[in-house]
Amino acid sequence: MSYQSDEQLIEGMKKGSIEDFHLFYERHMVFTYKIVYSLLKNREEAQDICHDLFIEFFTKAHTYNPEKGSVKAWIAVKAKTRTIDYIRRNKKILLKQNMIYSNDVAPESVEDVAVTRMESMKMKNLLKQLPEKQQEAIIYNYFQSMTHQEIADKLGRPLGTVKSLIRYGLQNLKKSYFRESSNRRRGRYD
Repeated sequence: MSYQSDEQLIEGMKKGSIEDFHLFYERHMVFTYKIVYSLLKNREEAQDICHDLFIEFFTKAHTYNPEKGSVKAWIAVKAKTRTIDYIRRNKKILLKQNMIYSNDVAPESVEDVAVTRMESMKMKNLLKQLPEKQQEAIIYNYFQSMTHQEIADKLGRPLGTVKSLIRYGLQNLKKSYFRESSNRRRGRYD
């Protein structure tokens, strides 16, 4: 049997070839697993995500576009995105569970509630100071749990632009937050 390129395997998978899928799996499983595991540091969860990813590679082989990069780059982007989404979802679940448990165990003091509300108001005010597109992208991503691709579709913007809006927005928030905190420590209130 002659060697098949990654692109040929993708073409076969588009047509439903199980044989091409098996070859694709054997060729790229270790690569995919390394990416997922490097982010998760949990073997069992990494294996589960890889299983889901290979099902997606097979069922959505038609989404691969050679003009956007190599098959390995396509795999890497999907693996990283899926893993980061998984981590975000689990953090939110853990935060909710911790809030439930912490409320069951010990009520917050009035001071804790006041500080939390002040920090929340501070962040909302800082967020309002960002350029409108950065605000939108951050709100959709962090408060409405939309993926970068969903935000790009909603805003009608390229995926790279959305990622930049979020990155620069977060950098601007961080600078503003620390600048304001620094001013307060020095006794300056604007």
